[in-house]
Amino acid sequence: MSLIPTQERWRSRLPHWEVEGHWHFVTIRCKGSLPQVAKRQLEEIHQTMASVQPRSDLFENLQRRYFQTVEKYLHQAQGSCPLSSNSASEACLKAWEEMEEEDWHIGEATIMPNHIHFLTFRHGSAFSLKEVLRRFKGRSGRWINQALGRSGRFWQEDWFDRWMRTEAERDKTIAYIRNNPVKGKLVTDWEDHRWRISSKFPK
Repeated sequence: MSLIPTQERWRSRLPHWEVEGHWHFVTIRCKGSLPQVAKRQLEEIHQTMASVQPRSDLFENLQRRYFQTVEKYLHQAQGSCPLSSNSASEACLKAWEEMEEEDWHIGEATIMPNHIHFLTFRHGSAFSLKEVLRRFKGRSGRWINQALGRSGRFWQEDWFDRWMRTEAERDKTIAYIRNNPVKGKLVTDWEDHRWRISSKFPK
């Protein structure tokens, strides 16, 4: 019998897993942010994942490969990059504030030109991870579209999430989120990146 306090597990395009009492790392990218070559590579990985036992080492490796492929192409910025707009980033920060009010704590977050990363923790919220992320995407997408004078779906339909197994993994993820703007050549020091939330954890 599993000792993992699972709240919910589901699968859409990607596998998702909410676990009680743990931080969750979330990545959401903008619609149209990946080139066709990236989509083909991801489709191959996705097809392999569909035939693999979800709790196996192979599945973990494939999930990691999927995420790394997405990140590689996102940093090349070959597709849509609407979050380069200050007004779009401000709307995203506002939507995170709404998540906080719905009892989902945002511990670390960064806004990149075509995607976002954040760590979140459920503090007795009435909304599940699935529900709160759908609310966040709907709310932020609507506000960003209004700010940019555009319409249609703003975010890619699915997202990547991973629950933090250990404090060490959480700390490594914090460092990853903070370094993302440096890796993307937006700044040379993570603290110089304007569009972030970094006040909830030690440096």
